[in-house]
Amino acid sequence: MQLKTLFWGIFIILYSIPGYASDVGKVWPSEIKIWTDPEFGCEITQYTQHDARSWHLYFNIESFINNDHAIIFSERSGSLQLYNLDLQSGEMVQMTDEKDLSTNIWHWPNLNTAWIVTGNTIKALNTKTYEAKTVKELPGPPRSMTITCDGKWIVTTIDKSKSNPNASPMQLGPFAIIKISTETGETVQISPDYGFVIGHLQANPTNPKIVSYCWQHLYKNGDYPGTRGATPLRVWWINIDGTDGGPVGPQEFGIHRTHEFWFPDGSRMGYSARYKFGPNKGKEFLGSCAPNGSDAYLMEAPVKYAHSQMFKDGRHWVADVNDGMVLTLFTINDRKISETRPLFRHDSSWNGQPSHPHPHFSPDGSRVLFSTDKSGSPQVYSVKIDMNN
Repeated sequence: MQLKTLFWGIFIILYSIPGYASDVGKVWPSEIKIWTDPEFGCEITQYTQHDARSWHLYFNIESFINNDHAIIFSERSGSLQLYNLDLQSGEMVQMTDEKDLSTNIWHWPNLNTAWIVTGNTIKALNTKTYEAKTVKELPGPPRSMTITCDGKWIVTTIDKSKSNPNASPMQLGPFAIIKISTETGETVQISPDYGFVIGHLQANPTNPKIVSYCWQHLYKNGDYPGTRGATPLRVWWINIDGTDGGPVGPQEFGIHRTHEFWFPDGSRMGYSARYKFGPNKGKEFLGSCAPNGSDAYLMEAPVKYAHSQMFKDGRHWVADVNDGMVLTLFTINDRKISETRPLFRHDSSWNGQPSHPHPHFSPDGSRVLFSTDKSGSPQVYSVKIDMNN
């Protein structure tokens, strides 16, 4: 009896320690608000209104679990955590209760798994049970990360100067791509050592052997001194075995591609493009090409550096226009824009990634999920769409 009493006493003391009791599974009440936008006539839903910042996943990472649920970030608990947002009721279920949770995440809905990063550790989060299992501990936090569509490999980047005790404080790289087995933790470098910052790793959604990445451009002071300005070749690809790869070119003189992404069927890549130099300076486009850079086409549109996404029908493309302030639905026929429909003037400040719109089509194409700090802090919204009207 005394041992039992002692056990429960210890349990109660530990449970009362802040951070010991997990809030995973906690249901947060709905903050949903729905109205018809007076400017463009679309139905807008605002899901979050808490004082803390809330936003959904980056535009090239699937935020939707299914038609009625999406994964979002929020700081409402006092720290950054993941939540399962019910798009019908507006209720949110807390999915994580982690220390040092990063926004570095990858999600495959068909595998019911989101891979998350806490500190230097990569974990696999079950999106049904919310159980998080450690997959790999790294010497430092991964800078960019993706998971092959079969769930077998984590693909990430390393900066070898960070692990070199003899490196100069001003040393840049070399950088390389590694793959990590999700089953055994085996780690293999699959790229050469490169002298440029590698970013935007994206696994092909249907072919587990292909990963795209970018020669990351930097314009502001940051972690890597000495790398500034547009890059001569933005988009690259590599075979998961490291047997083939290279630039997704050609890249025309003066043009700067950005915010590349895979089409849902994995057959092509899309991107925003703008001429920053030369006779076409100032012209802006949505562009697409095959994975090796061939069969490319450009469609002139005022999209600047828009985040964009193609729906699975291959005909509807969502992006921002007019200096990135108006969320717009484009209809594509014969590789030309046949219709342009403005959806919502989100007026984001563009002050940090949580405020960026990052539009996402729902699986059934009935809505576009986006974020903006139009109300003062980043919040999660959607706009209802009818692709047939």
